[in-house]
Amino acid sequence: MAYERVGGLERSLLVLLIGLTITSFGLFIGQVVMPQALSFAGLTVDRLNASIALLVAGVGTVAYRFALRYMDGEPRQRFFLRWLAATVLFAYIFIYASNLLVMFAVWFLTSLGLHQLLTYYRNRAEAYPPARKKFLISRLGDLALLAAIGLIVAYWGTLDLNEFLARLNEPVAWAAAPTVIALLIVVAALTKSAQFPFHSWLPETMEAPTPVSALMHAGIINAGGVLLLHFAPLLVQVPLALFQLALVGTLTAVLGLLAMWAQTNVKRTLAWSTVSQMGFMMIQFGVAAFPAATLHLLGHGCYKAWSFLRTGDLPRKTVVAPKLAPSMLLGVALLGVGLAIPALALAALVTGFDPFHSPGELALSAVVVLAIGQLWVAIFQAPRAPGSTLALPVMQALLGTLAAAFIAFGLYNGAIIFFAPVLGEVVVLSNPLAWASAILPVVAFTLLAALQVLLPLVGRSAVGRALYVHALHGFYLGVIADRLVEKVWGQARIKEVENA
Repeated sequence: MAYERVGGLERSLLVLLIGLTITSFGLFIGQVVMPQALSFAGLTVDRLNASIALLVAGVGTVAYRFALRYMDGEPRQRFFLRWLAATVLFAYIFIYASNLLVMFAVWFLTSLGLHQLLTYYRNRAEAYPPARKKFLISRLGDLALLAAIGLIVAYWGTLDLNEFLARLNEPVAWAAAPTVIALLIVVAALTKSAQFPFHSWLPETMEAPTPVSALMHAGIINAGGVLLLHFAPLLVQVPLALFQLALVGTLTAVLGLLAMWAQTNVKRTLAWSTVSQMGFMMIQFGVAAFPAATLHLLGHGCYKAWSFLRTGDLPRKTVVAPKLAPSMLLGVALLGVGLAIPALALAALVTGFDPFHSPGELALSAVVVLAIGQLWVAIFQAPRAPGSTLALPVMQALLGTLAAAFIAFGLYNGAIIFFAPVLGEVVVLSNPLAWASAILPVVAFTLLAALQVLLPLVGRSAVGRALYVHALHGFYLGVIADRLVEKVWGQARIKEVENA
């Protein structure tokens, strides 16, 4: 196949994306100065949407610029660049969409664009199984979202999301309609953000070019979270939907972390990290911590784009770290946890974040406490000069504890204040399902934190070695999904879609 060189259209698309980023920055600044929602042509610009759109436009522009060099000389380079730009544009419009038909159209087109990018290398058979799974899973999400839109039209008679949310408490003929719509929205979000059991395609997309991975992990995978933010006022009225998010998010986070620890390939490690991070984001939605979930979405997007685009760097020189017994490390972690509590109390007093405001805030605070315990372990395992005393790591750990406490609570409270014009007052949920949603992930993360510290000890046992092998292969859930795809879709239909 002949090699291609980019033409004027492809370079014009770069200019378009740069202009989109500049426009997004202007809209963001405008919302910072005057947080007044603006609606036009089925789109709504507010402080929340403007923040996420700036992320997608920025990541998309950087990925496209990277692809111009990365794909130079590749066959079908123009095809790739055009679909990359189109996919960025579809994802960008989805963020602002408030007309439900527009929302569904760009939701579908984003998935279609991603499928074209994932199957760019037509001669690589390994690229097709994850793309097939992604295509089928996305259609399940399409059906769920379309059914939710149908119910909204049937019982509220509108295609405008803002109008639907404003009239949410109006009585309708079918009292269970809001609950069913919320559950359908949750299912659609879970399929889009690679949540259990819809996750196995994401760590397997290793054959796609690096710019696709950066865009997918930093932007497109967040579409499920964006959908949940669009319907946040509905979700807080359906505790069952929030519990579903917390439960599935916890399962996904645990699965993703175990698999991530076992990987040896950089891109697979990052992919399983994304699975786990998306699980944690779903937990934040499940405990109704919408500002924190938005903050996580933005931070993870920036980090993952940077991580994938630098995967070609040379590895750093290996340094020898002090070897500490697992029992000693567990004691260090417990010490860090114990000292984190007064540090967080001081941070709460200074920043104004109230960890006891709701079960969700309390759960987030507990996760910060566990993270500080892991910070202590990392500091005491870091390389030290020969003959050095423990004074330096102790001082680093103490300062790190204070810094982590103030940064975490400061960011949480800052997100609450910043996104208040859109998300309103932080909803306080204290029903049994809300407490279950908060307790479940904390228990799971506590067990994971202990397991991570004790991994050297566990790894020497037969159970630990078996766990490593199973985790390395994602507990074979991808194999099961592959068989289901073949049975449901069939080889003939798969070939028809691939050749379309």
